[in-house]
Amino acid sequence: MPEEWIRLEQDVIPEGQFIVTSLIQNADGTKVVLDDEKNVVEISFDGIPSLVRSATEGIRMRTWSEVQLKYNNKSFFHNWFFYQVQDSKLSKWAIEESCNFYEEEQLKHYCIVTSEEVIDILASFKPIVKVSKL
Repeated sequence: MPEEWIRLEQDVIPEGQFIVTSLIQNADGTKVVLDDEKNVVEISFDGIPSLVRSATEGIRMRTWSEVQLKYNNKSFFHNWFFYQVQDSKLSKWAIEESCNFYEEEQLKHYCIVTSEEVIDILASFKPIVKVSKL
C-alpha cells in the first residue's frame, strides 16, 4: 500500500511557517521545539522512540516531491509541519532491520516537515503537543 500522510493536532497547533529550534534526545525522552516567531510548539515523546532521523530538506526532496504528486498539491507542506505517515516505508524498513522484533502496529511514524528539515520519529507511544505564545 502507498504511504498516507495525515495532518496531526489540527485543533492545537496553529498554521504557520515553523522552523525547528531544538531537537533533544536524552534519558527523559525526545523533544522537538519549533517556532514561527509568534508561537512555540513543543512535541515531546515521554520515553525513547525506536528511531529518530533528522535530515535537511535537500536530502528528502524525493519524498517531498512524491507526497506533493500523490495529493496533487504543490503546497501540501505549506503552513503545516506535523504528520503521521501510515503504511510508511520507514516503518517497514525498521521492522525488517529489527528482524521482525517490532510489529507494524507497534511503530507509529511521525514526521515533522519544515522548509529547512525533515524529522522522522518511529515510536510506540503518542506524542504530547504543547503550544505557547512568544
